[in-house]
Amino acid sequence: MALLVDEAIWAWRGRRWAHLVTDSHVDELHQLAHTLGLPYLAFQGDHYDVHEDLRVAAISAGAVPTPARDLVRALRAAGLRRRGPVPAWEWTVRRAAAAGPLADAVAGLVAAELVEPFIAAVDAAGALDELGAAQRSGARVLVASTSRRHPIEVGLERLSPTVSLHRSTGERGTYVELLVTDSS
Repeated sequence: MALLVDEAIWAWRGRRWAHLVTDSHVDELHQLAHTLGLPYLAFQGDHYDVHEDLRVAAISAGAVPTPARDLVRALRAAGLRRRGPVPAWEWTVRRAAAAGPLADAVAGLVAAELVEPFIAAVDAAGALDELGAAQRSGARVLVASTSRRHPIEVGLERLSPTVSLHRSTGERGTYVELLVTDSS
């Protein structure tokens, strides 16, 4: 079981980018990505894109530098390779988080039993500015975020086989994301 990262050779927005993947279970990939400051929203179905600085940080955190060809082979062997592009997130809600009580804002967006763990995670993260809800390919995500970096407990918390709570803080800001998938 390993986290793998290829060379940062893909040019985009003035930087070179690489792919960060796992050859076993995506939870370990999400954990490292959140440690690096990447939100779940950045997950591309079987990988995270990381720029050259994050690639170095990923290697320091234990990711194994791997040629791109071997990285793809590892994904296929693990049954994790996704073919084709990942659809964009379709946003159903995007608004300032301060517009009313958070419990009222998320009511109806997720099952009632998920509201409390989400609110507790948001409260622990501090003042967040934006609330959003989005969906794509059998997944729904509820997001509270800010462009500021708050010191929070980062990582992945699995609430059930189909529900997970993601926390990250990095160059994009601080995110608390509740992910609900149709299957595990």
